[in-house]
Amino acid sequence: MAWVDEGASTSAQLWSRESQDELHHTVTCDSAVLALAVDNVRGRMLVGTQQGDIRVWNLHTFQVQADLVGHHSSVLSLVLSDDYVFSASSDSTVRVWDAETLQPRACVFPASTNTGDIYSLAWDAEAQVLYFGCQDTSIEWISITPERLQEAACEPLWPTAASYDKFFDSRPRSLWHRTSETAMSARSATASALLRRTHVRWSDGRTCAESRMAVLRVDPAHVVHSAHHSYVYCLTWAEVNGETMLASGAGDEAVRLWRLCGASPTLFRTLVLPHPAGDAVLSLAAWKGTLLAGKQGGTIDVWDMESYTPVRVLPAHTKDVLCLQPLAEGDAYVFWSGGADGAVCRFDRYFRCCGRFSAHTKDVQCLALHAAPLTQAYSWLAHAPLLLTGASDCHVRMWHYPRFGTAPPMPRPYASSLLQRLAQFVRYKSVSRGPTMHADDENGEDSRQAAHFLRTTLMELGASDVQLLPTGRRTNPMVLGTFRAERPRRRCLFYGHYDCVPAGDGWDSDPWTLHGRDGYVYGRGVSDNKGPVLAVAHAASELLHAHQLDMDVVMLVEGEQEAGSSPFQACLQQNKHLLGPIDTVLVCNSYWLGEHQPCLTIGLRGVLRALVRISGLGGADQHSGVDGGAEREPMMDMIKLLASLVDADGRVALPHFYDDVRAVTDDERAHLAELAQEASRSTCVERLMALWCMPSLTVHQVTNSSTAHSTVIPRAVEASVSMRIVPDQDVHAIQSQFVRTIHEHFQRMRSSNTVDVQVFHCADWWLGSMQDAAWGALVEAVEAEWGAPVRLIREGGSIPGIAILEKELGAKAVHLPMGQASDHAHLPNERIRLVNLEKGQAVVRRFFQKMGR
Repeated sequence: MAWVDEGASTSAQLWSRESQDELHHTVTCDSAVLALAVDNVRGRMLVGTQQGDIRVWNLHTFQVQADLVGHHSSVLSLVLSDDYVFSASSDSTVRVWDAETLQPRACVFPASTNTGDIYSLAWDAEAQVLYFGCQDTSIEWISITPERLQEAACEPLWPTAASYDKFFDSRPRSLWHRTSETAMSARSATASALLRRTHVRWSDGRTCAESRMAVLRVDPAHVVHSAHHSYVYCLTWAEVNGETMLASGAGDEAVRLWRLCGASPTLFRTLVLPHPAGDAVLSLAAWKGTLLAGKQGGTIDVWDMESYTPVRVLPAHTKDVLCLQPLAEGDAYVFWSGGADGAVCRFDRYFRCCGRFSAHTKDVQCLALHAAPLTQAYSWLAHAPLLLTGASDCHVRMWHYPRFGTAPPMPRPYASSLLQRLAQFVRYKSVSRGPTMHADDENGEDSRQAAHFLRTTLMELGASDVQLLPTGRRTNPMVLGTFRAERPRRRCLFYGHYDCVPAGDGWDSDPWTLHGRDGYVYGRGVSDNKGPVLAVAHAASELLHAHQLDMDVVMLVEGEQEAGSSPFQACLQQNKHLLGPIDTVLVCNSYWLGEHQPCLTIGLRGVLRALVRISGLGGADQHSGVDGGAEREPMMDMIKLLASLVDADGRVALPHFYDDVRAVTDDERAHLAELAQEASRSTCVERLMALWCMPSLTVHQVTNSSTAHSTVIPRAVEASVSMRIVPDQDVHAIQSQFVRTIHEHFQRMRSSNTVDVQVFHCADWWLGSMQDAAWGALVEAVEAEWGAPVRLIREGGSIPGIAILEKELGAKAVHLPMGQASDHAHLPNERIRLVNLEKGQAVVRRFFQKMGR
């Protein structure tokens, strides 16, 4: 999404690649997002939700780290300090969490049993005092020091049960949902019940030793009663003529400034518009001697802190202004606002609305900024700086924002260009052609452009001798390039493909645009195989530029793999001299067995794909009411013919089909049983044997020559059929037997129609040789990067190029899957997890280094 100028049409979408002003990633929560806090030091995002949980996300990988469980109702405010995370809730408590370990440190009860919701927090780090604004119109404060937490943890205080007051059931419409239905029961819960359920729920299932949590209660003397004439919705710190004061906003439309005498707030001044409209102040932000107040009616009041006068009223939103986020960067000052209309606005230093976009479908409840340091091992995923928006639609979205002023732009990590290049790569609809692949002229041109894009990318990354190898008329070229080491000890060829299958229907987002959601990127080809191709290229490029590449890496990427790789072998034979001697072939074109355990693929089934066509003697379709029953119908013949290819148990009914199938040994069966327990879905040994070790026959589709009208007899019917073969079956013998069987079975039917069989693709099975040194290097690289033992698996799919390359180049192949079992390759919503893509790149980098020694 892009910023739209204030004077432009709201439906316009203006992209600014230089400013990087676009949607970067989206994460999803279980309920409405009400509060955000970003820990830039630790790379975390904390999200307070309507259900009462605080979800912690890793901003390096966009994966959930943990849930902080304790609040019984909506989390309305989050504040982060160096040592603590503070959370306020409509359950009338404030929780204190350890910022490093995330463990609960304290539960703070307000002084009154009728305080109601706690809307806002402000932390004075120097005095170590926490202030909070309450529903009962009060402002309360409490000292939070390590010594006090330690003492209170030893002698817990058990407050009396809180009561519920009907007076506190009224609020602005846009804030109604902020108190969940459990608020009343939460207020009446005892302290012991509140504390029993306070813990950290880690996403990886690990548990931590229980820590004693302090129970604190605000001293009744530490309360400013009737701080406002309505709920205190927001607190912030403001510089007032060189003095730091506490500013509060409330439902009475007033902004009040509080001077701190010790820790006690004393009213300094009340800011009220000359002609109040009765709109509550819902958000505050201090900015360059200015105080901004977001209002219930959609406006923002701008107050000058030297003269205490309103200098402007900004018409920002069509509904309530729920959050404000300032930014001071270099000599530039800007701020953002989020509203109940789902929009986010950006204002410049002159208070001009210089950008507005629809960020969410519901209320934008909170804003935050993320500017990650570039020192972490995996920093390129962060893509800082980012504007974060949280909303009632259960989403947190992350947006690139432009650089402002004359300050030099923050340098980004070298590898961050991988995602940028992948976003460009996915835009090409590089659908390959084939008998069952419906690729139009537009796809053909996109495929050609994708090949040129990849060639340019390899050149930019440092590859030499980059060129396109033609494969024939109306087929896509291969891309060849080499990352050359200064003194190569070995030479590795990487084989991949840039073509993909059609996108089809059922996607949640545009399949030809890269979308980031919940730690994954979505788009056709991101996992199969554009993402891994770029990851390998970037791995080789990083080593090359660091002068650590000790082996030549030859990139050979074809554009017809999904259509069967029919021109691959001929093109390889014609251009073998361009490749040079090859020691190892690397492939990254499959998936783990599950979601968490890294795998290596050591075997693939072969495949035979064919079209079977039955045609009638007549030249046109017929009407069933006129000609039905008078002649043999091609559709009925096709149904009988296809049914004759399998027996009653579903086994392939070709003569001698199973004679050469290699038997599964006891050791192999035991290995399969171990793998079945780790699979991502319910499976068993028999299923893995059927997928990996046994052949199969599949009817993919049956099409006919007629329209969709139910009374038409089609004159011709065509079926797409494939057979998967396994060691030690002979693909060419299977092909001959299949064609022979089709004709024999059809002849027995004594039909007046004709049958034709076209075998358009054959690929042999493949088994890796684990005795090869490259396998040992790859296992070490995977286990070093993932910190977990690798699992050796086979796959039921087929990749024709592997066996061809081993035969033509005399080099053994190794197969590194980068994706997870849930990547949905060839299906709607294809995706790859960012962690897998990055660690896959890191594994390849380690592998190249090990092989170059």
